[in-house]
Amino acid sequence: MNALPNFLIVGASKSGTSSLYHYLKQHPDIFLSNVQKEGRFFSQMTGNYKGPGDNIIDASITRDINSYKALFDAYNNEKAVGDISPEYLYFHEKAIPLIKQTLGDKVKIIIILRSPVDRAFSAYTHFKRDKRETLSFEEALEEEEERKARNWIWAWQYKNSGLYYKQVKAYLDHFTNVRIIVFEDFKNEPQNVLAELCEFLEISTNFKFDTSYKYNVSGEPKSKVLYKFETSRELVNFIKKFIPARFVEKMKKNLTGEKQMVKSEMNNQTRKALINFFRYNILKLQDLIDKDLSHWLKS
Repeated sequence: MNALPNFLIVGASKSGTSSLYHYLKQHPDIFLSNVQKEGRFFSQMTGNYKGPGDNIIDASITRDINSYKALFDAYNNEKAVGDISPEYLYFHEKAIPLIKQTLGDKVKIIIILRSPVDRAFSAYTHFKRDKRETLSFEEALEEEEERKARNWIWAWQYKNSGLYYKQVKAYLDHFTNVRIIVFEDFKNEPQNVLAELCEFLEISTNFKFDTSYKYNVSGEPKSKVLYKFETSRELVNFIKKFIPARFVEKMKKNLTGEKQMVKSEMNNQTRKALINFFRYNILKLQDLIDKDLSHWLKS
């Protein structure tokens, strides 16, 4: 049995979507695909990307409706069925018409937004963590348009993908059921935000989520060996042949994650320059969603 989603978490990237995926999967009334976190269907990405490591993205693009439906084969009558794909926000012009055509305009849309300055640096350190980024942050910002022209995946657009106003407005214009979350609220009060999402999804709000572990944290791993263990699917699957999966997952969480990452600091002049770059967009966005975002403008 399978079903198509009745809710989508469309982004932004590096704003807690990986943690949302793992937390929401705990709820018995929610179904999220076990095959892959991101459905990557509605963005209609072309593939054949040329950036370092982009072949991984190429391999995970869902290119037709039958392949997309197959992601939900394990559906078992859960009330809420979701797809969490951050690129749907960036590719809103392509995604929205196909979402409406496939899921209708009543599908619930969830958007989580992070300070575009912090989001840009987190995306950069994410690629540094995975040995894909070789430039300094400042050099990488200068290279954005050139990388786009060379057909590197959209996530290399550290700065341009944080221009949220037009992206969010498009979803508000086309869908009636849209919930917007600010990353800082999710980070500081995860149980409250998750309860609000359960209410939005019309499922039980009494469920207690385990939010003790932060997923896909950017930074420099203190231990390259432990990080390789955490991210090597082949190695983890091999170990699971001899040790129950729940113990392997617990071991991964104890040995890796946020506490095992060294956080880099952004150059203060670069931060000020990015705040100036995003200022007008942030001010328009806060009026659009009627939420104070002035803390995003503080250097």
